[in-house]
Amino acid sequence: MNKIIGAIAVALCISAAATAYSDNVQENLQKNLVRLHIIADSDDDDDQAVKLKVRDAILQSVGEHIQAGSDEECRDEIINNLDKIEQIANSVLQENGFNYKSHAEYGKFSFPQKTYKSMTLPSGDYYGVRIMLGSGEGHNWWCVMYPPLCFNEGEEVSLSRESEKILREKLDADTYDIITKKNNEVVVKFKIVELVQEIKQKLSD
Repeated sequence: MNKIIGAIAVALCISAAATAYSDNVQENLQKNLVRLHIIADSDDDDDQAVKLKVRDAILQSVGEHIQAGSDEECRDEIINNLDKIEQIANSVLQENGFNYKSHAEYGKFSFPQKTYKSMTLPSGDYYGVRIMLGSGEGHNWWCVMYPPLCFNEGEEVSLSRESEKILREKLDADTYDIITKKNNEVVVKFKIVELVQEIKQKLSD
């Protein structure tokens, strides 16, 4: 009986430690990244194509100018530009002959795991801008608005020197390694973070 109780106690301690570690990593990412989520009206080829045109216009017009010094200033700047983001998206839609509109909002949303050319972000809740085009029933496009990781890269996002510098300065060293490196130790840590956040998402559904 004592062995069983001991095993349960050890398991609970490991579970608590894993949860605390995962939550610390996720909180660090939440505080220092602003995600971007664009949802197409449908999976029709034309709707998917204009989604990418909206993406390019928004990143070029807004994303490059987000140079706020603090996290709070960055978020304030993005929130203050939501109307502008909608205007840009609507202009692109109109120029391409679409009669539906866009809706942009800022908040905390659930994001899936996303792998880019030089980094992998675990699934979890992130602050970000969600732009819904029309009915928003098509495939999504995911990226990072701040630090700027998406410019002129399409789906093959890679870290520029400026973005790498921002991430290194803002993220804990361990968190930075988890999303950018692939050695065995980091892979195990990433899986811990991913597993805990997936369990928490399922429990909250």
